[in-house]
Amino acid sequence: MPKPAKKKGFIKKTVEEKKQEVEQLLQMLDAGVKEFVGNPEKFKALLEMQAMFYNYSIRNVMLVMKQYPNASYIASFKRWKELNRSVKKGEKALRILAPRIKREDDEVTGEEKSKVVGFVTCPVFDLSQTEGEPLPIEKYRLALDGESDEAEQIFAWVKTLAEEDDCSVSIASANGANGYYAPALHQIVIDPKLSVNHRAKTMVHEYVHSQLHRYDKSSAEERECVAEGVAFIVCSYFGLDTSEYSFEYVKGWSSDGGQTLMKYASSMQKAANTIIQDVERIAGGLPTPAPLEQAV
Repeated sequence: MPKPAKKKGFIKKTVEEKKQEVEQLLQMLDAGVKEFVGNPEKFKALLEMQAMFYNYSIRNVMLVMKQYPNASYIASFKRWKELNRSVKKGEKALRILAPRIKREDDEVTGEEKSKVVGFVTCPVFDLSQTEGEPLPIEKYRLALDGESDEAEQIFAWVKTLAEEDDCSVSIASANGANGYYAPALHQIVIDPKLSVNHRAKTMVHEYVHSQLHRYDKSSAEERECVAEGVAFIVCSYFGLDTSEYSFEYVKGWSSDGGQTLMKYASSMQKAANTIIQDVERIAGGLPTPAPLEQAV
């Protein structure tokens, strides 16, 4: 029986070659952390890109930026097919990291559990490397920008999310602050003196507190950095630039060699991902990007 023909252009990699590729990406990631942390403008660019790639980890967004600075939207070959787009002939894949999972039985309970035992590289492609039908999110952003006030929409959407969680929202004096979240009352208060744009940003900021910090014992620094970072990502995703206000706090982040950034960045990414998908749900049932194959 004849052997099946090899797929044209496909070169199978050895275990050692795969290992080396992972090591190269990890080294690139380490360099990226040092580069972004020491420069508030580069960190701003990183979070802006995180807004576009909200269902990818911030570490993989760093890797994409290092390989393809002008990236606008990334997805796997399979996902592009599902979106009725195809990768252009001759385009070279970008590489990101995904965990290698091993399933084993727990010695105490006997139940099966998953354990990360290493990493593998995954190929993805940017929107500019593909052709076909426009993305659903492209159509959505055009409608949003052209037909509505972004800040008012963001405020209304996130207020609805808060109320779904039985968290009341009041426009009232915030006692000298822009707004606050009262855990004991599960209530958000937004000061009426704020501009429309500032009100929307503050609404997202306080909503993050209501979701993550009601019973949380983390430091005030961590709570405020995460809430403000998520507010920037979510507002940026839906067309509202809050960087003039949001990035003041970044100036003090470079004192520990990048550890603080990476620790908080993961929390920012997860919270922003959840809020964006929830907003898209209430905004009209728009399809959300399929999750990457468990990207790191």
